[in-house]
Amino acid sequence: MQRLEKSFFDKPEVWIPTFFLGGYLLFRGVKKLVSKEGAVDEAKKDEKKLVAKGVKPTYTDGQYMLFADRIYTAGIDAFFGTDEDAIYSVFSKMKHNSDVNKLIQAFGERRIEFSMRKATLGAFLSSELDAKEVNKINNILSTKGINYRF
Repeated sequence: MQRLEKSFFDKPEVWIPTFFLGGYLLFRGVKKLVSKEGAVDEAKKDEKKLVAKGVKPTYTDGQYMLFADRIYTAGIDAFFGTDEDAIYSVFSKMKHNSDVNKLIQAFGERRIEFSMRKATLGAFLSSELDAKEVNKINNILSTKGINYRF
């Protein structure tokens, strides 16, 4: 008698986990692509439009990097907690939309504290600050006529 064996993929205990694992990996890959083309790339496009209109950044690229580092350091200080005043101080130095765009670009994507995830400036602020504190940043920006909101 000839014995017929089931194919590897004829077994539900094999293809069901394979299907879900494949779906999960596909989801993660698409999510990563979407997040990479998010806020930073949008800020770069906006920056080009603003420069074409004659609106130039107030500071050097190095200064925006220092601002971004200051925000990041203020947010990840595990011992003392988030230094909201340091974050407000950076945003009070922004004079127009071009400055905020350059700050977003300088921040890029950075690791969120106690996590392996990376976040853009807006997501980082949302993870470190409560709604009232984010609203204060938005108020600082709106009083200067800056359209960007976090």
